[in-house]
Amino acid sequence: MTITRHNPDTVAAPANLYSQVVEVPPGARWLYLAGQVGTLPDGSMTQGFQEQHRQTWRNVIAILNHRGMGVEDIVKVVVYARNEEDVQYLREGRAEFVGDFHPASTWCVTGLAKSQWLVEMDVVAAKVD
Repeated sequence: MTITRHNPDTVAAPANLYSQVVEVPPGARWLYLAGQVGTLPDGSMTQGFQEQHRQTWRNVIAILNHRGMGVEDIVKVVVYARNEEDVQYLREGRAEFVGDFHPASTWCVTGLAKSQWLVEMDVVAAKVD
């Protein structure tokens, strides 16, 4: 059994690189990541939305790898951004890291906990061992 992604023809097609539904079979191992931001391993912060978004993905992938998972195991992504106009960079950044594995996704424009953060990402992953 594997994780499957669906885009039913009874709803609008996804407007970006995501799936309308991600189905996880019984017995999967679940992983809930804390919100990730564009902080480098040394604690310094990358600058600009695009670099923060890329570093956020690198951090997510490092955590997934630490637990024996990869981007193919991502079920849901919620991206919180400070500026609405940065949505134009979302597809480019996601395509670079996710490839053909399109998780369910939500984009929110909101304030973030620290003023230097331009993007934060919540990720849920599942793996059938």
